[in-house]
Amino acid sequence: MVADELGDLKQVGDEFMDLGKRGSLITSPDFEFGISNVNLDRRRSSALEAKGFPSISAGTPNDNAIEHAILRKKQSIKRIFGYPISVPFIIANEFCERFSYYGMRTILMIYLTKKIMLDDSTATMWYHEFVALCYATPLIGALIADVFIGKFKTIFILSMVYCAGNAVMAVTAVGKWSIFRSDRTEDPLTGEISYTPALWGPLLGLHLIALGTGGIKPCVSSFGGDQFMASETHRLQRYFSMFYFSINAGSTIATVLTPELRGTACMGEATCFPVAFGVPAVFMVVAVVAFLIASPWYIKVPPLGNPLVEVAKVGLSAAKRLLYGITVPSPEQIYGKVKFGETKQLCRVLAIFIPFPFFWALFEQQGSRWIVQAGRMNGKLGKFNIEPDQMQVFNPILILFLIPIFEAVVYPIMKYIGLPTTAIFRMVLGMVLVALSFVICGFVQLGMEQRVSSFNDEHGTNWTFTTFPITEQIHILCTLPQIFMITCGEILCSITGLEFAYAYAPPSMKSVCQSFFLLTNAFGNIVVIIVQSFQLKDLVAYFFWAGVQLLAAGLLVFISRKVQKPLEHYRNMNIASAAANATKVSLKELEDKDRKGSQPFED
Repeated sequence: MVADELGDLKQVGDEFMDLGKRGSLITSPDFEFGISNVNLDRRRSSALEAKGFPSISAGTPNDNAIEHAILRKKQSIKRIFGYPISVPFIIANEFCERFSYYGMRTILMIYLTKKIMLDDSTATMWYHEFVALCYATPLIGALIADVFIGKFKTIFILSMVYCAGNAVMAVTAVGKWSIFRSDRTEDPLTGEISYTPALWGPLLGLHLIALGTGGIKPCVSSFGGDQFMASETHRLQRYFSMFYFSINAGSTIATVLTPELRGTACMGEATCFPVAFGVPAVFMVVAVVAFLIASPWYIKVPPLGNPLVEVAKVGLSAAKRLLYGITVPSPEQIYGKVKFGETKQLCRVLAIFIPFPFFWALFEQQGSRWIVQAGRMNGKLGKFNIEPDQMQVFNPILILFLIPIFEAVVYPIMKYIGLPTTAIFRMVLGMVLVALSFVICGFVQLGMEQRVSSFNDEHGTNWTFTTFPITEQIHILCTLPQIFMITCGEILCSITGLEFAYAYAPPSMKSVCQSFFLLTNAFGNIVVIIVQSFQLKDLVAYFFWAGVQLLAAGLLVFISRKVQKPLEHYRNMNIASAAANATKVSLKELEDKDRKGSQPFED
């Protein structure tokens, strides 16, 4: 009877092998490290019971106790169209949060240059400093979640910090209030009054937002992944696609709306930045509410320890072994085979991440240097005028359009013609496309500069590139090819990188590994700040960045050849272990039902 109900056990094993793209069940680091502690098991059991998990006996091995409890909890959760009932709320939370973030960030460069009156170079550096913090703080959020309070509480607390930052941005943008104002000017012709807000207001708000958005970033996606059974490979894949879809849906609407809001007259001024920042603040509040509503249905995995401290200990032990040789014990002897294996796996994943800062260095310039370039182009389109910051809307629109095309058309065609569709190949191809986008951008810049020279020769004028009338410049839609190319690169690199960080990370380090992937974005923005300090000409800079990205793609190929086999081997071993544990759980439950005289898996 048990065999009939379970079906082919080989199929169960194959399902877990397919899980390679998304990781496996979360296991206890204490069991993985070979520690057996009955009191610790009891404390973990109490923590699980308090969160709604079934009771665990004190004598159960720690790994099986936690894995089995999580598995049974997942099996009991209500579902909608086959998905855990909490998943729509997680996706709604992400949609609203991304609307808030991109709604604010879309108009940030214009706010810094046109309202606070910073020069282009200074505004660029502050912009990338903010983005760098947004992607550096995920490491803090991951540590808080994995070590102290878990993902759920981390997301809630830092979301409140996020709300406070949005409120500061909106309130301090009201320049007519003297406490937030640094200057007041009046146009002698029109009589329009313009207030220049003090710089301290947005800096305070931006740093609070960076802590909030960065802190929750590594937790939300993996928190959603925690809601699924390990065998739900295809649903988990669709979840990540829907998750990324919600990101771009929120950013698309925000990128269209907030530039329109900031261009509307209000409060006695020609612009309305307080409302443009206030709407994203409201959406962030909605995001928190949506997240809290589903609290009773979440799988809230308790924090499993401090993986970074353990990694540091293993690394120190390995360094001693290299220095003193066989006179000191090996890390494997001191900390156990599993802990040593997890540390090596983490290092392999981090090695793959090494070229990614250069990818992000180019990608993030869409919101800074590309906005400056678009600001010098003709935006007239009939009766309408396309604002330079509104050009950013084409990226999320293309994402929404291209993701299903890549899944249904591009990847199958690649397989059909014999091209690999592995994660590494997709990431390398994405980097090449991003490099090509900057080559296109460079030629657009060359065309703009030649337009000025040709106009001066024809009309006997002496315009410079920065003073040349925008209405005589080439059209702003000429930037669409570079936007299309960088969006294709984003799909291949960013989505694949997010999946890679989740799939190949050691089980107890999912959030930490994703935070390291996001940390590469912070390093990329720091690289931009450093290069910006050299004041390269725009034309030279665009081709320089294209060359840097091609070198980064070559570096990724080189690194992957060194670590790909051990990466795959560790993942497959981990999946096989999860399959064995899941099989044991199913067999035991069926045997318990048989003893009670019930029929398992009844409809």
